[in-house]
Amino acid sequence: MRKNINEGARGKSLAIVPGKIKRHPCLRNIPVIMTLALIFFCAAALQAQQLTQRMGFEISGGAMRYGGSMPSVDTKAAVSFGLHYELTDNIHLQLIYTASEAGGGDSALVNLEHFGNDIRSNTYYFRSNINEITLTASYDFFNLNEGFKFTPFVLAGGGLYNFKPYQVVEYKNDKGALRKENRAMEQVEPFSNWQVNIPLGVGIKWGISPNTQLKLEGKYRILFNPYLDNFIADGKNDHFYSISLGFIFRLSKISGGRSRTGRKDCNCPPVY
Repeated sequence: MRKNINEGARGKSLAIVPGKIKRHPCLRNIPVIMTLALIFFCAAALQAQQLTQRMGFEISGGAMRYGGSMPSVDTKAAVSFGLHYELTDNIHLQLIYTASEAGGGDSALVNLEHFGNDIRSNTYYFRSNINEITLTASYDFFNLNEGFKFTPFVLAGGGLYNFKPYQVVEYKNDKGALRKENRAMEQVEPFSNWQVNIPLGVGIKWGISPNTQLKLEGKYRILFNPYLDNFIADGKNDHFYSISLGFIFRLSKISGGRSRTGRKDCNCPPVY
């Protein structure tokens, strides 16, 4: 009987056919999964490259002036920087931060009658720091990516700015020397130091290289309140405007000396 059992066991072992071992279903899909993953990562890398080619960093400097109730107005320096995205070759988006200052005065106004809060200076003179964030869309009339050397553009959008007016007191000290001092001002009426505005602008861009542009821009801000100079007696809303010169740098260079449309960047007008 032991011999029969051994023979039976041996017979079963001989019945096993090589190559018929079943694999797990997931193992069969490994080549497909690897192929799909490779396609996904290649597509993601291509999209990332196209995104950085369309996105740029923008920086500029210039001058800003306030407009409102004060007849005497100061011109102040302004600095801006932010992101620039090419939605299409002609339509662009800009997210920009601007830092500047507003200032002005009226020698006919008496401080104590207009919340100047200081009897040493009869002249009403104010200043206010301005910190602004704007999101604008611009339209280029010519396509710099197609070989045009320059293009005029227009822009419009919305913004949010912070300000806090204060008084500049001008007086003579005990020795007769002229001095200036910054003093806090009481609000003429309760208002928020954060307000919205509408920026409108025009300008011109020069294509220095396929990845660098020089930009000259003039921008006007429509305000919806008279609080920038802390004076409301005339009922006029304030505004401010600026002119700036700056650069736009593409975050990722266009490879192969060609534009995104495949046309060679020759820095010359297109040939029809």
